[in-house]
Amino acid sequence: MFKCGVADLSQAPNDRVAEKRRRILDAARLLMLREGLRGTTMEAIAREAGMAKPTLYAQFADKEAVFTGILDELSDALVAGFDAGMAGPGSVAQRIGAAMAGKYGAIAHVIEGSPFAEELYATHSRVSTRFRALDTRMNEEIVAALKQAGVAEPTELNRLIQAASYGVARKMIDEASVRAAIPVLVERLVGPELG
Repeated sequence: MFKCGVADLSQAPNDRVAEKRRRILDAARLLMLREGLRGTTMEAIAREAGMAKPTLYAQFADKEAVFTGILDELSDALVAGFDAGMAGPGSVAQRIGAAMAGKYGAIAHVIEGSPFAEELYATHSRVSTRFRALDTRMNEEIVAALKQAGVAEPTELNRLIQAASYGVARKMIDEASVRAAIPVLVERLVGPELG
């Protein structure tokens, strides 16, 4: 019995750290959607999370580190949406369309309804190296799929798909519209290249 109690106590500090991190990220996400990235301060995050500023700074060095933490969590949803689309059924155009809709739909899901969606959207790629690495992987997968399908210029077509999908996501913002429009867009770009 005593050993069990000791094991439980050794887990408690890790659980508390994880719980504090979760509170910080949840508070920061709420504030950034409501106040924007520029309008969110470390002091406001600490207040919203119900903790002292030193506790916040023990977890994150600055506001950009907090934002990067939020983006790192979002990247898991992006990867899941993209991978599900690429592995799904259908033609190469349908799979790429579903993958891009999964990627941008995940972002739209998070920022939809925020008056600061444009600011948050524009900032995400600047701060997260993980996003850049994911974009590189996703681009390579799409180019490989296009090449395998016999597309003459897969790299250039991918660049067009990426730019157009990004534009649709930035202009439409709401998740349902993004998820509906991007597959149509990709089908119209890729379809003629397959014939």
